[in-house]
Amino acid sequence: MDVKINNEDLSFKFRVNCIILNEDKVLMVDLNKNGFLCCPGGHVHVGEDTKTAVIRETLEEVGIVSNNPKLVAIIENFFKNKVGKQFHELSFYYLIDDAIIPDDKQNDYTFIENDEGELVNLDFKWIMLDDVEKYDIRPVALKKVLKERKFDFNHILVK
Repeated sequence: MDVKINNEDLSFKFRVNCIILNEDKVLMVDLNKNGFLCCPGGHVHVGEDTKTAVIRETLEEVGIVSNNPKLVAIIENFFKNKVGKQFHELSFYYLIDDAIIPDDKQNDYTFIENDEGELVNLDFKWIMLDDVEKYDIRPVALKKVLKERKFDFNHILVK
């Protein structure tokens, strides 16, 4: 069971995300063609630690095995969606720089994930770290982490 709380006015999400590097590029994803990019990842399960969750999500969503993810940021993001619902999202970002990236994942690609019975379209895109400002990346605070390669621990609060 995922750690998330929903009511009419507020939704809380507890997530992990992976920052997967390949030379000077980072792997980003557009979920269901929503028009913005984010790091691959997913919800933490009840009773699961974040390191185990990011290893699981990296394998499930991206198909890449990582044995040594490094926690580099916690981003606590408060935002409203298109219809005005308030969200509180707590995301643990792990650097994945030890993975062997298969040939079929070296370029942009699409994957359809079955996420607990819901099909999710994942359009993966490799972008140059120097070009992150050119993209709509969410949460916006992640751009600074990527652009400045701030891969030491950061706690970022966005309201």
